Amino acid sequence: MRISLICPVYDTPPPLLRAAARSVLDATPGASGILQLILVDDASRAAPTRAALQQLAVEDARVLVLRSPRNRGPASARNLGLEAAIGDWIGFLDADDLWLPGHLERLASVAATHPDAAWIGAGHVLLQPGGGCPPAPRLPAAEGLPLAPGLRRHEGAGLTRLMLANFWMHLGAMVVRRAVLRQAGGFAEGLSYGEDIHLMARLSTLAPLHYLEAEGYAWRRGRPSLTSSAARLRFDSLRVHQIAAQDPLLRGFAREHRWARYKATKGLALNNLLAGRRAAALHAALRAWLLDPREVHDLSHFLRLWLGGTEGRDLRRYSQAEQFSVRSAP
Repeated sequence: MRISLICPVYDTPPPLLRAAARSVLDATPGASGILQLILVDDASRAAPTRAALQQLAVEDARVLVLRSPRNRGPASARNLGLEAAIGDWIGFLDADDLWLPGHLERLASVAATHPDAAWIGAGHVLLQPGGGCPPAPRLPAAEGLPLAPGLRRHEGAGLTRLMLANFWMHLGAMVVRRAVLRQAGGFAEGLSYGEDIHLMARLSTLAPLHYLEAEGYAWRRGRPSLTSSAARLRFDSLRVHQIAAQDPLLRGFAREHRWARYKATKGLALNNLLAGRRAAALHAALRAWLLDPREVHDLSHFLRLWLGGTEGRDLRRYSQAEQFSVRSAP
């Protein structure tokens, strides 16, 4: 198994960038396993980040540093990395996250024992600021076909519905054959949010997923990043749902598209309310309700939050979307 690993970088603090890189480079000492770590600098402004990128390239011949002439977002950065990838398999890493010990070995074992595998994924943990690592939800076991202890095969329309319905798997916890990834068309350009979910939904129509129930990836939470950017409070952050609904590979899933957009719009309403953007929050809640006017109870619960405040309230009764704090007002 020869993997080209693609990692977008934008002003990542050098200690986190180095930890991310070492988590994969130290997993295999030779030319097998991680063939390339492609660090795509998405026009970083921070000199320490640029210096750290160059130092990593000096230290390990497997590191390739590419630089985008302007900041275009993670989807475009990953596509730039894909153009330079030469491995049979493509994997992903966010610049402040980690591959966990044993992940590479488990991936390689699946590829060796199941030569038909074209897409292999695993669970992930949430790396908290205090050092805790609670596991994230896994793909529902009942939906997959058992192949071996801790390994299931998910495929067909059922897998696509899962991919559209929830965030079950982190992009960094998976690898996919380069030919299949190219068939999927890479990442939708211009998206800053949801490009990973969109790609995984497309992949689900092209190849079964061999899913390891062990956690292989640590997703760092609690630091400023795209997931806490004020831009995420705008309706443009939901554009992925429009793109997915018009995607030829994802036709026949209108109900799932509508439900995903409904849930995401409710999340937008709640996070705008938590950020003190009351008018934008109400606007989003009304737009969510218009997507499914039958859900009047959801709208009623939001209005109680909007009128009476969120302190001490069960916010997840309205939306189970991730709650985040923004760095500054958009």
